[in-house]
Amino acid sequence: MAGASVFVPAAPLLEALRATSADGTARRVLLQSADGVTVSLTMCRGDDGQVMIGLPGPDEDGEALRRLARRMAGETDTGVLLGILCHAAAEQCGGEGAAVFKSVGNEGELVAAIGPLTRARGHRFGLPGSVFKDVIRTRHTVGVLDFSSDVRPLTRSVPGLEIGPMLLAPLIAHDNILGVIAVTREPGAPPFSAGDTGRLRAVADYAALALWKAELLEQAQSADRAKSRFLATVSHELRTPLTALAGYEELLVDQVIGPLSESQLDVLERMRSVTQHLASVIEEVLAFSSLDEGRETVRPTDFLAADLIHAAAAVIEPLAKQKKLAFTVTVPTAPIRMTSDVDKIRQILVNLAGNAVKFTDTGEIGLTLERSGDLVRFGVRDTGIGIAEHDFGRLFKPFAQLDTGLTRRHGGTGLGLYISKGLAELLGGQIEAESEVGKGSTFTLVLPVD
Repeated sequence: MAGASVFVPAAPLLEALRATSADGTARRVLLQSADGVTVSLTMCRGDDGQVMIGLPGPDEDGEALRRLARRMAGETDTGVLLGILCHAAAEQCGGEGAAVFKSVGNEGELVAAIGPLTRARGHRFGLPGSVFKDVIRTRHTVGVLDFSSDVRPLTRSVPGLEIGPMLLAPLIAHDNILGVIAVTREPGAPPFSAGDTGRLRAVADYAALALWKAELLEQAQSADRAKSRFLATVSHELRTPLTALAGYEELLVDQVIGPLSESQLDVLERMRSVTQHLASVIEEVLAFSSLDEGRETVRPTDFLAADLIHAAAAVIEPLAKQKKLAFTVTVPTAPIRMTSDVDKIRQILVNLAGNAVKFTDTGEIGLTLERSGDLVRFGVRDTGIGIAEHDFGRLFKPFAQLDTGLTRRHGGTGLGLYISKGLAELLGGQIEAESEVGKGSTFTLVLPVD
């Protein structure tokens, strides 16, 4: 049923009728007869302004539960889910308030609440002797006629709680108890009915699965953050001795310590190549960690786009020549002045062009530059192996490589495209990709002029 669900004793029934007539809010009204029988009625205002009263049908309850399931399926924040759960339980069972409890060792803690139990949120109490312990032990719904009148651990922990009937149900997902949900009414109110018990069980079942999913997602995100921190720490620890190693290698090459033979100089040149490769891997991992944790910042300056693309070409052209690949740079005659982070754009272009060289054995590598309105397009074209259509979904994922396995031909961390995409988005742009297997690929970095 849409709208609020409130407990209304028999005496002020007329007041509830007037309220619904005035504000149009649908209400569930609970009436208790002299012999203790509780009846649930629905009250809503029709198009003609008349208030209609009737018994809630199964379709109405089912639609409310379906709406609840849809809301919970679209939410992954545990705090928000707990709030939705409390409101849904109170609405479905005609409760004045609701709360969710979790066990922490041999104690219980109220982690979310609406209504009278709100003042107990965050409090812990001993589980032994509590009704919550009974729910966890039996895994069944438990009802209490007058909660505040009994001396219980929660009432001792939070004196002054005014709670009458209480209905509790376990939150069970994949045979694990995630907590207990409770709905409450004020002292002297009618006890919860069998129908209320069934509705609370249904709400608890939906909620338990949603909470289970949210907790799994939070655990995965926590593990992902721990992985990023570990990678950053290890990379920093590796970079320090690597820098020293590169410095010693330069001293030897410059023959500061003494003269070296041609064969010794050749070995040092090979060492330099390996050291530079390891340094680039470490820098990629550090860039990945920085992007993943949102620590990258933009430092904009004014520059000419042609100067930038020639600077990137100076890094890549020697690599292309080593593989006997033709290398071209095409820029327009009219200068294109930009305001952006020149270092990050150069890093993206070097990543894209480096990949082009890596995956091209014959043919050519081409860098292009053009302006289209308020956008600047940096193109990197190759005649390499190309990319199959079904592999496009993995292109920009971290650590993803299209040639996997122990025998893969091409090295690398699989972070280049992921980092490039993240930097492009940080600069307000994007990377477009076109490819055909066996005919090559074109990656285009599209950025705003400002």
